[in-house]
Amino acid sequence: MSELQRVIQARNWMKTNENFLETWHAHVGYDMDLFDSFEKGASVKEVSSSRNLSEELLERWVDVGLQVGHLTKKKKEKVKAKKKMVRYASKASRESVGILLSEMMELHIPTLLKYPDLIRSDERLTYLSDKFAEIVAETSTFLEKAAVSPILKWVKQENPASIIDFGCGYCGYLSAVHNKYPETELIGVELSREVVEKAKARVSQDIDVRQGDIEDFLESFEGKTDMIMAHNLLYYFKPEERVTLFRKFAGALTKKGSVTIICPLVYAKHGGAFTTAFNTFMSAHDNLYPLPSPETIKKDAGNSGFHVAGMKPLIREGGWYLITLKKNS
Repeated sequence: MSELQRVIQARNWMKTNENFLETWHAHVGYDMDLFDSFEKGASVKEVSSSRNLSEELLERWVDVGLQVGHLTKKKKEKVKAKKKMVRYASKASRESVGILLSEMMELHIPTLLKYPDLIRSDERLTYLSDKFAEIVAETSTFLEKAAVSPILKWVKQENPASIIDFGCGYCGYLSAVHNKYPETELIGVELSREVVEKAKARVSQDIDVRQGDIEDFLESFEGKTDMIMAHNLLYYFKPEERVTLFRKFAGALTKKGSVTIICPLVYAKHGGAFTTAFNTFMSAHDNLYPLPSPETIKKDAGNSGFHVAGMKPLIREGGWYLITLKKNS
């Protein structure tokens, strides 16, 4: 009986891997623009010849695509990409989500595969922020689509005259605020020069986008602002440094100022599978840090002159939350 159970378990793992094959296939297709090459139907030989690719390896990729439903077989050895793959896994499509596959396959999964060696050695990797800054900024735009509406509701409620967005990326949140409340003074602070250059090319000149370190900015900032955005940010700070960061936020805010935080929360009600895996990724690096929990957010806020005004899930399956802090009166 135990041998039969062993076989059943092995088969179950094999079935589970089918989902990974779909992700791998889509990632390769996105990275190499292969769904575009097969959009109108073409043979493997035609594509490999026109693009100077390995015919044998391309044939294997096509074989997988036919099995997982990303490609269809046509007459005369022609292969055609499914419309959904051209729509969602092509760099040329405005609806593409392929950049998420890049982040997963090039950043997260390679780190997790190194975990056995890291556990044995108790060593850590170094997150290469310059290398992945643009990928992370781009993938953050997907989260923005879920978060913009509640952020705008908060802005309407608080009516800030000025907002600073730390780690602003491509300024998606600031652009949304500017479109609805054009009189609001907006400053975005972003560490990556490349991201800042792209952000400036994308957004209104009324948005002041600055390149620099958050803590350096806070040290030199002499004015006061009504609202601070700290989205996808806390895991770049050690847990013991977050109270200090919050206190610096409080010092930069007006008396009725507020902070919006967007972050996955570990040990929260939603998204446990994702947040524990994300926490595993963070802890594998010497310059990324564990996710906060609802309890640590409340504790750090209370120790820095804030109270938690709200803590609502944005993407339940991912454990992403919008946390709003208000200065204590």
